[in-house]
Amino acid sequence: MGGMKIFFRLLVLVLAIAGVSVYFWRGIGEASREYPLSGTVECDEVHVGSRYGGRVSRIHWQEGDTLPPGALIVELDAPELTARLEAARAALSEALNGPRPQEIAAAKSEWEALSAELDYARSDVRRLRELLRQGSTAQAELDAAESKAAYLEKSAEAAHKRYELLVAGTRPERIAQVRAQLAEAEALLSETIVCAPPTTSVLESLNVKVGDVLTAGREVATLILEDHLYVRVYVPATWLGYLRVGDEAIVVPDAMPDCTVRATIEQIARAAEFTPRNVQTPADRIEQVYAVKLRLTPTAQIRPGMTVAAKFANVPKPPPEFRRSGKIRAQGFAP
Repeated sequence: MGGMKIFFRLLVLVLAIAGVSVYFWRGIGEASREYPLSGTVECDEVHVGSRYGGRVSRIHWQEGDTLPPGALIVELDAPELTARLEAARAALSEALNGPRPQEIAAAKSEWEALSAELDYARSDVRRLRELLRQGSTAQAELDAAESKAAYLEKSAEAAHKRYELLVAGTRPERIAQVRAQLAEAEALLSETIVCAPPTTSVLESLNVKVGDVLTAGREVATLILEDHLYVRVYVPATWLGYLRVGDEAIVVPDAMPDCTVRATIEQIARAAEFTPRNVQTPADRIEQVYAVKLRLTPTAQIRPGMTVAAKFANVPKPPPEFRRSGKIRAQGFAP
């Protein structure tokens, strides 16, 4: 009789413990289906430099300064580029204005003078041929006169072409070519200034000082975009069916538990991390986690480096294997 009483007491105790456990786990799941993941706030970086290079002549900002969009950070001295730009501008002005009247008049005078000399040389050739027929001159003298006439004929023809080109003005193709040379010179000169991106940024690091000579392509400064914040968390493989790019999430800083910031899923990794080489059992498959990148809504409360908890709605409870094995904390899951 006493043994039966002990048995019933133990049975009641076991049932009570089981009931409390079921109520506890179900109570948590029913109260909230949001399970936080921990992560660190990061921000996008921009690395700026010059594709041409030159000597650093001026630095307008210092490390830690907040820069307005497009702010001028560093100026480089490259006198050869300035000279090339001035030459291109002069060439374009000359091409657009065309030849001056004095140039046209000079070309015409040269052509007319050569034409007159050519007429005289031709008459001289005719005279010498007649004298040679009569035996009054040598063949060498006639050959020299013919060579001179041929030279003057080519010179007069070239002078006539130059005169016609000046009268016609600059060709459109030549103007287009000079414009292209000017655009190239301007593009190269623009590389002698290093500017911030077209958004507010913070000068994180400055890698040059006045007097330094930069090589082409060298990085000058690193800027962080404080309005471009994100956090990367890791979710179990069993959650992938519940998360989509574009879904919203909530981020709560550890230092400010009353502050909530909206976030949007920007990227879900296609490859798992911490995955065994040979996945065979369900317990091994539980260990797969995927990186999820959340883009945060800009706010003054959130800063890079802060530890936050990210919450997703309508996702399943972390599997029991995670809770029992202690992987929740190791992989970023809040207990």
